[in-house]
Amino acid sequence: MGFHNIEQKSLTYRILFYYVKFWYRVVFYRKVVIINYDNVPDKKSLIFTPNHQNALMDALAMLFSVKNQLVFMARSDIFKKFAPILYFLKILPIYRIRDGIDTLKKNQAVFDKTVDVLNAYNGLVILPEGNHAGIRRLRPLKKGFARIAFQTEETGKVKEGISVVPVGIDYDDYTHCRSRKIVVFGKPIPVADFMEGYHDNPAIGLNMIKNHLAGKMKELIINIEPVEYYDLINELRVVFRKEMCAKTNRNPNDEADGFFADRQFVDIFDKAMETTPETVVDLNNDFQKLENILKENKLAIGHMVKKPSLPLVLAKSLLLMITFPVFLYGWVNHLLPFQLPHYLARRVKDPIFQTSFLFVLTMLFFPIFYLIQTAVVWMLAVDGWIALIYLATLPLSAILSWQWKNLFQHTVIGFRKIKLFSSDQGSRALTLFNNIVQKTNKLINFHLG
Repeated sequence: MGFHNIEQKSLTYRILFYYVKFWYRVVFYRKVVIINYDNVPDKKSLIFTPNHQNALMDALAMLFSVKNQLVFMARSDIFKKFAPILYFLKILPIYRIRDGIDTLKKNQAVFDKTVDVLNAYNGLVILPEGNHAGIRRLRPLKKGFARIAFQTEETGKVKEGISVVPVGIDYDDYTHCRSRKIVVFGKPIPVADFMEGYHDNPAIGLNMIKNHLAGKMKELIINIEPVEYYDLINELRVVFRKEMCAKTNRNPNDEADGFFADRQFVDIFDKAMETTPETVVDLNNDFQKLENILKENKLAIGHMVKKPSLPLVLAKSLLLMITFPVFLYGWVNHLLPFQLPHYLARRVKDPIFQTSFLFVLTMLFFPIFYLIQTAVVWMLAVDGWIALIYLATLPLSAILSWQWKNLFQHTVIGFRKIKLFSSDQGSRALTLFNNIVQKTNKLINFHLG
């Protein structure tokens, strides 16, 4: 599989695809929710344009949400050493001026190949923000997707024309595995609708489709634009999610409903900054004071929702002590397949890229070290069945030790809350939190009517 047949199906690729999909859907993420996939038409020439918040994990979100065998586009400089691998993974290069003026002529062959990809109904994926950033905000879009869409449409060789599909991706946690991810599909945007403007003035035509796409993408994500109030809105949307669901007749246990409740919460703050900006300023002042107290005690605002219960914390502590041998067995047996990838991932400078690195390493290390460790047990054991039983215990012990670790973290947080609430700082924190809740509820009730 190479550049010239990148749009064709490959058995080797499919085998790898299903293994990575298993790791992505079953192991790495707790839940992946796909919303409005019925917006994606069958047997159409489509360019998918998702927001870009989490490096490789955004590409995987598309790969395992769309039914077709997608082809991705990436900057050309990464192809210098890894071209055969990237072509096998169905990635095409985009040549830019910064890569050298002489390289731009290579884009013609790439545009010709995108015609083959689109006519095969594979689907083309372009990340229009250009680079990733771990923030819930749509950043300015680059014009690359528009140039490719217009120039490919202009050839007249694509069946029935090209449509751009806006996509929104949301993570409840960028950096940890076993988190939740949401992928939302918007309605296709026909490129033909913008061709007349592009022919009249290419620069204006590029800006028209770019601005139109940006507006549609913002409708599919949690878009927190005010930088000065980003932390306030981002933290409170989680605290008030259940209440927002209750006030808008949504199911708080449904991931999609929770996502749309978050979106509506952000919209309320956007309106409040226009109508009652002084209220938002007061809220942010209380929030900053509360956050300083909580950071000092290694807590977050979400921990203020429920008061600590000493009997419950002590019961959890007892359970942790009783089940510690189970955790220890799992931890020791996963020092290499799990702890080693974590250690290596933390060496990556970009914290957002650490998740992608961790995903790839665990996907590779788990089967390799499971087999090596089982082989060692097989050689040491008198009976081969012992090695097979040992192998069977590995995934179970991984799950149990992970749950033990989560319970341990919750228990530690419980002790921190008890310590805080028994101090003068706790009284100030509780007063600030109640003020925030009261003011936020007034905003919600006012804007929801």
